[in-house]
Amino acid sequence: MLEFNYTNILVGVDGSKTAAKAVNKAITIAEHNGAKLTIAAVINDRDIIGVSKSALLGFGSINPGAVGELKERYTRLVAKYAGRAKEHGIDVKTVVTSGDPKTVLARDIVENEKIDAIVIGATGANFVGRVTMGSTAAFVIAQAPCDVFVVHRDPK
Repeated sequence: MLEFNYTNILVGVDGSKTAAKAVNKAITIAEHNGAKLTIAAVINDRDIIGVSKSALLGFGSINPGAVGELKERYTRLVAKYAGRAKEHGIDVKTVVTSGDPKTVLARDIVENEKIDAIVIGATGANFVGRVTMGSTAAFVIAQAPCDVFVVHRDPK
């Protein structure tokens, strides 16, 4: 197998089937390169505060219980994937945070963890989400300063 000499790989997860496939690919790439794997879930601010940032500024309400539930769900999800990576002997770190998934994955985590390759699912949000928010994968491809591997869902 061709080695790419990656040392720090990031995979973004959101609970979708495509993200699960991306984790499997990221584990394979990390295993073949002896790389560290960072598994990240980003709670989208839009999911918390509604349609616009103005809701955060006092024009809407945030249910702290819902935020806590989302964080717990994503924490369990990344822990499950981390366990799978550890079974392959991979050094793994997990990140659960909130913000705009596009910028957090393409820039923030890349900079903080010195990421040199990202693995991301081609689609995770539903159709309406992709239309209103744009494609996270497309943004990451365009904006990340490192290689990006895009994993597609299985054909129907």
